[in-house]
Amino acid sequence: MDRGLFWLAVVDLRRAWLRSLATALAIALALVAITFFAAQIGLRRAELLTSYEESGATTLIVDLNKVPMGEIADLIRALRSAAGVQSIVAPYNGTQLGLVADTSFVVFENEKQQESLGARTTALGVDRSFDPVRDYYVNFHDLNPNASTATLGAPLLATSGTARPPDRNEVVVPSGVADYVGIRPGAEATVDLTYVNADPPIVRRYEKLRLIGTFDLVGPDQGRFEPFWRLAARGSEVLTVRRPDAPKGVATTLPILLNDQVLKDFFGFVGEQLAARGMPPPKETAAKELIVRAHSVREVPTVEGEAISLLDERNLKQDCGATGESTFCLRVPERNNFEAALQEQGKLEAGGSFFIFLLLVLVAAGVAGLQIQLILARWRELGILQAVGFSPFKVLLYFAIRMYTVLAAGMVIAAVAVIILPFVRSASTFGFATGVALVATTIAALPVLLWPLAQAPAQLLRVSA
Repeated sequence: MDRGLFWLAVVDLRRAWLRSLATALAIALALVAITFFAAQIGLRRAELLTSYEESGATTLIVDLNKVPMGEIADLIRALRSAAGVQSIVAPYNGTQLGLVADTSFVVFENEKQQESLGARTTALGVDRSFDPVRDYYVNFHDLNPNASTATLGAPLLATSGTARPPDRNEVVVPSGVADYVGIRPGAEATVDLTYVNADPPIVRRYEKLRLIGTFDLVGPDQGRFEPFWRLAARGSEVLTVRRPDAPKGVATTLPILLNDQVLKDFFGFVGEQLAARGMPPPKETAAKELIVRAHSVREVPTVEGEAISLLDERNLKQDCGATGESTFCLRVPERNNFEAALQEQGKLEAGGSFFIFLLLVLVAAGVAGLQIQLILARWRELGILQAVGFSPFKVLLYFAIRMYTVLAAGMVIAAVAVIILPFVRSASTFGFATGVALVATTIAALPVLLWPLAQAPAQLLRVSA
């Protein structure tokens, strides 16, 4: 009897072949569209997460307060072995440590005198693991106590030469400084580092640092530096001219890049000078900002939990007010953080899913409409089939064979299209599309098919008459 139902359904399909073919083509078109949209969602999601990760969305910033240098080194080693952590960078940030840099270049020289042009910025000491585009973060609260404590990513984009982390005898400067002085990579720079948290400030000069590259700072302080002119006669400095309103301390987040060993040596020198003055050593001369990068955006919450756990184990209290001894504050960048990346991903998926839902509704409505037409045309036959001994299940099977045969034809046509068309070529996505289409059409068609089967055969024949 099941074989008879199958051949009966085949005969019906052959009689209405044009309508069945049109329905199969419409289903195939919808499946190709669903496959395309689903593949595009996956592609755009990957591109979105990649762009966010490249701009620092996988980053957490751990601000340390009054933590000894030895403990910081142990903490860095422990965090590097934590699950989900890709890298850790601990730069010497001059805005946090009270450090400014006067970077100058000789622009005129003869037997009697030497003239230099330069600029005062802050200094940033980095090692080989530092990524200029992703690993520089500024907090304007360090410059102004009344400012917000938000941490902002400030990419350093190479404009000439290379903006890689410099070696001990190298330096990287902002492009605005290079343009002001009129020099290019390869020039020799003189850098005067000044520790401003002492009275008088402590200064040390580093000469013959080779300029290896320049960069642009993406942030509010782009191009903000204090220029100066310096005159030396017969090897002795005679005069340095600055603007009358030039600040003496740290007034900008625009840095020059130096090797972190240079700043370690400088702070060792600072300690010696303070000891010679009979003053206590500086409380914070170690890198107090840890930039922790996760492998991916989705792993950031896990890394955050691991970091807090490790910090708690070392009896460090979380205190973003930084009022106590040995405290830390865990922050995420104000922009381009993992929360923003996940929100954008959610918006992208919601928009794509809406279009996929509309297509599924159209497919389900089309199949359900086809079943309604078929049932209305076969209303009397339904009563006759049940009257001669076909059970409701057998009648339901007959309509199911007919419906799924049309669906199978549409899927075959769609599969051929997916294989041929390069912009929708995705086997896994096509499998997803066919699966959801089967579920949607079954849900839509089942109430229509059950409607006449809930009637008694006599009632079906009476209504038909």
